[in-house]
Amino acid sequence: MEPAPVKRNASKSASEDIISRMPEDVIANILDRLPIHYAVRTSILSGNWRFKWTLLSNVVFDKEFYEYLKGLGGENRYDERNIISRLLFHLKGSITKFDLYIPYRKVLDVKDIDHWVMFLSKKGIKEFNFKNINIDIKVEPLKLSTHLFSCVKLQCLTLYNCSLYPAPTFCGFPNLLSLDLRHVAFKNGNFGKIITQCPLLELLKVSYTNLIGKVKVVEIAKLTNLKSLSIPLCQLDTVGISNFLVYNLVGHFSKLQELKLNLFTCKVFEIWIFEIFVFTLYCCSAHLFAFHMYISSKSKVASSFYMEVGVDKVKLS
Repeated sequence: MEPAPVKRNASKSASEDIISRMPEDVIANILDRLPIHYAVRTSILSGNWRFKWTLLSNVVFDKEFYEYLKGLGGENRYDERNIISRLLFHLKGSITKFDLYIPYRKVLDVKDIDHWVMFLSKKGIKEFNFKNINIDIKVEPLKLSTHLFSCVKLQCLTLYNCSLYPAPTFCGFPNLLSLDLRHVAFKNGNFGKIITQCPLLELLKVSYTNLIGKVKVVEIAKLTNLKSLSIPLCQLDTVGISNFLVYNLVGHFSKLQELKLNLFTCKVFEIWIFEIFVFTLYCCSAHLFAFHMYISSKSKVASSFYMEVGVDKVKLS
């Protein structure tokens, strides 16, 4: 008797059923690991997968997304604003992460961005990354919606080249762990007030801050959970740099692991340079990096190198 033929089609069908019957959280986890344009393309796999992409919780419109659209048929063939809106507003569940990258010479309507931020504020967003590469000192930075301040579940916030107008009723980000700001303007000079309302903050990175205004040392000193601090000292409300300033800045940070100080345009009193490094290392075990330091003593810089303190872009005169 001849053996019965193997039903390969049935095996293939069973395999397909296993994939289609995976729990939604597993499917969402798989889709979140794909570039968003590939995640959306899974809709053509079968009828069961047509709307699976709406389970996405990580929404990333990065440089690769723009390159993908450009490769489809030219830079001006597709309207990124409409595509982002259509994809974003179709998502069903909570959104954990949102990345928005605006390439150089690409202009997005502020009203569209406001609608996106308002939508995200109702989705329990935990990580918000806004990177606007269009930097023009003659043009006021793009104004972000005040709805951003109602995202109380935020844990990570990254903002490049924008301006913020916090609402008077803003009570802080109680869950924020990481804050990365570059070319960010806070109207009414209330940046210091904002960071003091982030009690869990572990990473604070501020750069290119000519628009932010002065920050009081006592405001930064309240961030007792800081593990990494990077800030230009020219933005601090102080007349110069001394070991007393360093004490006020890092003396109470028992958890600090890394300290980066940008000394550009700051008054550095030469007699205190060596004491600053020694005192900082004594106050905490953090790695200290000083940027754009202008001093006259080569021997003191050599001493700081010997103490394994990173000194970058040092100019000796």
